[in-house]
Amino acid sequence: MSIVRSIPGRIRFEAESEQAVFYLQEQLSERLGEEFGDAEFRYSKRSGRGLALFAADAHLTERVADTMNSIFGTPDLPSLPRCKTADPGDEAACTLPALSGGLQQPGAMENPFWIVAKKVANFYMTRLLMPMSLRPYWTAFNVAPLIFEGVRALFQRKLNVAVLDAAAIGAALAMRDFNTAGTIHLLLDISETLEDWTREKSRNDLEALFAGDGKPVWVMKGGAEVQVPQDQLQEGDLVIVRSGARIPVDGVVADGTAMVNQSSMTGEPLSVKRGPGKEVYAGTVVEEGKIIILSEGVGDETRFAKIAHVIADSESMKAEIHGQAVKMADKIVPFSFILSGVIFAITRNWMQAAAVLMADYSCAIKISTPLAVRSAMLEAAHCGALVKGGKHIEQLSKVNAIVLDKTGTLTRATPEVVDVCPVNGYTREFVLRNAACMEEHFPHPVADAVVRKADEEGLIHHERHAEVEYILAHGISTTLDGKRMILGSRHFVNEDEGIDLREADKQIARCVENGLSTLYMAVGNELAGVIALEDPLRDSAYRFIRRLENIGMERIIMLTGDGEATARSVAEQLDIEEFYAQVLPEDKTELVESLRDEGYTVAMVGDGINDSAALSRSHVGVSMKHGADIAQEACDVMLTSERLDSLMDAMSLSKMVMRRIKRNYQFIVVSNTLFIGLGVFGLISPAMLAFLHNSGTVLTCAQSMRPMLPEQ
Repeated sequence: MSIVRSIPGRIRFEAESEQAVFYLQEQLSERLGEEFGDAEFRYSKRSGRGLALFAADAHLTERVADTMNSIFGTPDLPSLPRCKTADPGDEAACTLPALSGGLQQPGAMENPFWIVAKKVANFYMTRLLMPMSLRPYWTAFNVAPLIFEGVRALFQRKLNVAVLDAAAIGAALAMRDFNTAGTIHLLLDISETLEDWTREKSRNDLEALFAGDGKPVWVMKGGAEVQVPQDQLQEGDLVIVRSGARIPVDGVVADGTAMVNQSSMTGEPLSVKRGPGKEVYAGTVVEEGKIIILSEGVGDETRFAKIAHVIADSESMKAEIHGQAVKMADKIVPFSFILSGVIFAITRNWMQAAAVLMADYSCAIKISTPLAVRSAMLEAAHCGALVKGGKHIEQLSKVNAIVLDKTGTLTRATPEVVDVCPVNGYTREFVLRNAACMEEHFPHPVADAVVRKADEEGLIHHERHAEVEYILAHGISTTLDGKRMILGSRHFVNEDEGIDLREADKQIARCVENGLSTLYMAVGNELAGVIALEDPLRDSAYRFIRRLENIGMERIIMLTGDGEATARSVAEQLDIEEFYAQVLPEDKTELVESLRDEGYTVAMVGDGINDSAALSRSHVGVSMKHGADIAQEACDVMLTSERLDSLMDAMSLSKMVMRRIKRNYQFIVVSNTLFIGLGVFGLISPAMLAFLHNSGTVLTCAQSMRPMLPEQ
């Protein structure tokens, strides 16, 4: 529950049930006493909003609003008698609203930092409490799997980091340095644990996606409504979906009419009318009305589930890509063994030969490279871009083609009124004031945009009209001073109501040319005005496109589910040459795959479930801050601010950190070769060689952590 709008004597608020409104009324009367007076409370099931009417006093209104906010913040509600007014299948209408914060999800995974902390604590506590005589056996037992892994790699004719790790641990055991052997094992174990945690987290997220919201659904069987679990739905079932409910199947509307929010599939913010014969998809939501759907796709056969399958396949594909640090370390391994053999051949000293393995090239590379990547990731986060892993940093540095979803990426996904065009002698103030007065009864993005515009212009809209009637998928109507007043789409006002629109031909043509949406108001049988709305561009969108061009991006492509006129208008405003309109989720995925086939390194920027498959198929998937949960899970980079330039900062950092890693690589090879050469010829002692090696590693790590971008 929350306050939507407040003016002296009237407060409109969100409420999930009539019982919640009764509870609120009782609490206000108890806390404010006689000062509250004879207040009147109303509740609309359709809109899910309540209205409090009382004395039109500004001070009292402020007190009531503060008291309501304190009540909304109270987590405990008293039990109420059994509700008897719920419609069949609408049991949730009788439940009290959840005023407290979100509850902990059952089966939530343990925080990885706690996992690491427990492993470290267990390691040192065991070593502290274990008798000295047992420590060697305990260490040998723990490191045995790593040694076996290295031996197995050798049998497979591989000379990689696993072999080097096994050799280093074996050398430590041979020299009876059990503390070093145990510490190496601890660090490797922590790394493997974090990889397993990430893999399990991804698997759980996909399972949750397949399961949907998990709520039972209502199905028509034998002329009666029957509630069944989602996993028992079958193709051909007649599924009933009411206002506020999520559609659980793909299918065709068999009966009824509803306004369906398809943003999860198309990414577009405005609801669309769906009636008999129209297709609907799982994962979309019915905002208004009731429909009966003939199921054609259930379970794993829905588009929603197929998107999740694509993500699962893409995750396995990405997991095969090794990070650059591991590749570099593997290339160095043979040289470490060769040098160790050379030292033994020259000195016949096993201790000096083993020292090369303990002070090898790959040690510094494996430590400094993650530090450089983490430093870049932290710096990117400060710039508003959360990069989820080092492999994405590497791919981001190579991007030469970028695909941008329009809605929510280049635009704000919140419609705004950009123009009010009165005709036939009516004033702009009259049209906007009365449109806001009618629209404030109905919670949807267009209504909120109209009401917000009136509030910005200081137009107080007292209710002088009669009760407002909502006409599903068309508009709204009421009576003002004895005349019928309607507000809605062209189809409703012109075709259904027969209102002549010729007086506004020029304004309408201008809106269509600019890709704007329109609302029409008529009073009596005469058009009063046209309200133009748009989903405005982000302030940083134009600069972002120019910066992409300046860094040499070869392909910049805009995609949208909107019509051709709207897509062309946005493309012209941003000077984007390549764009596609009326694009479905599978079209986005196909485009990304075609770019990959052409040899491009592709970044996909989107924010909805409809973008998630393309995000996963791209080399680098980028999601916006407000993106759907699945998009944020599927993406490789998440922008945490409204700045599109944050992505540019991340790209710059990725290129800089890759150059830094290569410079570190060169420094490590040259310096360690010099140190080992000095040791081989007896110019420095083994202790000095170890000191120089460790000093070089520390310097490399310090260099890796230095900031890369200039202070902004």
